[in-house]
Amino acid sequence: MPLSDHEQRLLDEIEQALYAEDPKFVSSVRSVRAPSRRRRNLLLSIFGVILGLGLVLVGLVTSIVPLSVVGFVLVVAAIGFAVQGFRSHSDDLPDGVHDIRSAPRGNARQQRSGGLRGRMEDRLRRRFDEG
Repeated sequence: MPLSDHEQRLLDEIEQALYAEDPKFVSSVRSVRAPSRRRRNLLLSIFGVILGLGLVLVGLVTSIVPLSVVGFVLVVAAIGFAVQGFRSHSDDLPDGVHDIRSAPRGNARQQRSGGLRGRMEDRLRRRFDEG
């Protein structure tokens, strides 16, 4: 059962507040998931490059040009996949949320997140009181 637009907005606000309020938690959750995904993508890329180079060599030795072309395309695709996987992980963050390293620090951040947190708590209380 999909979420309504209102519920989706509330969920997005809660997620953004979590990113703003507790960056250590967010980085710890991300650090648990990211290495295994990166490792798998790296292994797939290495396998693709090796397989592609093998196809190129076999195609050159047997004079089958289409096989060499397929091998070359596989090498380029595997390298592109590897480069895409190693781009900055800040692309994974939702809109309006910045990387933890660029998050503002100090009193202003605490005041903003406290205000947002209070508004969100009020909205949730009103929602549960209505239902």
